[in-house]
Amino acid sequence: MRYQIKRLDLNVAYACNLSCKGCISLSDFDRRGIESLSDIQVQCNNWSKVLDPTIISIFGGEPLLHPRIGKVLEAIRKYWPNAKLRLITNGYLLKKYDPEMWFRFGALEMQVSVHRQDHESIITNEIKRIVKCRDDWDTKRTYNAGHRQLELHNKDLSIYKSKFKTFVMPYRLENGELRPFKSNPKKAHSICGSPDVPILYKNKLYKCAPLPNILELDRGKHYKYEGTEASGDVETLVKNINKPESVCSMCPENSSHSVDHFDKENVRVKSLNG
Repeated sequence: MRYQIKRLDLNVAYACNLSCKGCISLSDFDRRGIESLSDIQVQCNNWSKVLDPTIISIFGGEPLLHPRIGKVLEAIRKYWPNAKLRLITNGYLLKKYDPEMWFRFGALEMQVSVHRQDHESIITNEIKRIVKCRDDWDTKRTYNAGHRQLELHNKDLSIYKSKFKTFVMPYRLENGELRPFKSNPKKAHSICGSPDVPILYKNKLYKCAPLPNILELDRGKHYKYEGTEASGDVETLVKNINKPESVCSMCPENSSHSVDHFDKENVRVKSLNG
């Protein structure tokens, strides 16, 4: 049986060229490495038999640090031919790639997240390199509290340049160690930025993106949760995707624990070249 879900995040890189305070992938903890292409292919083979997502977000870390990102996208497209692929990147490393390549994957969305106000021109210039490859773009701008977005749509590629001002920290630090907030799960779930988006991480499915990253660094000290294998109880996880559960208590229950990602003090660029 295949379970239909709105969106699936798929982690392809643990490393990031930024170190952002409060990052849901914990980039500020010097994460390193990538998921090998062969392991990604195995995951796609296993989970395409179980999950039928409308959107698959290619996630990190920074996915453009993967030296075979083109092959990664091809593998995901092979196993989920009807899904919309969404590449989530901070945009700095787009300069490493031939801009023509992004038109090859069919129904690709590129979400470019601008974190530092003073570096927006860097990201804008990289987007312009891609846009120059085609003439037929539809453009749309949206504005709301804490979020501004430029949308560029072509038949083969959509680009979203997004500016999210604040991010809620999914953990607290005590004596240098990650600690859960021990919040009310319903309240924590109510302010979650992605309350209905599970993540595929090292061939296991988790309720949300921060969870496997925190578990990996915590090593069982303060957090308890088991990822679900493709042969496991996927039905229960899917049924509870958009519902508060006890594990939601690890996150804060109000937005006072937010970080301003427009402030350069909270976003350190490790490398502009990857």
